[in-house]
Amino acid sequence: MCSTVEERLALIGRAIDEVEAAAGAGTLSSTAMAELTARLAHIWAMIAELDPALARRLRGYAAESE
Repeated sequence: MCSTVEERLALIGRAIDEVEAAAGAGTLSSTAMAELTARLAHIWAMIAELDPALARRLRGYAAESE
């Protein structure tokens, strides 16, 4: 894992850019969608590791909006 918060944030930024590029590439197959979902879950895990309190708050917001 990265040693500094800045390195972790840069890694998250690159991962988000990769997801955006994959999503913008056109129609996604079910396999590609599963891969994208896994990438997003990984990004969320990185964010939650940096700020567990944020992760707990956002989980509550999602439940309310559903």
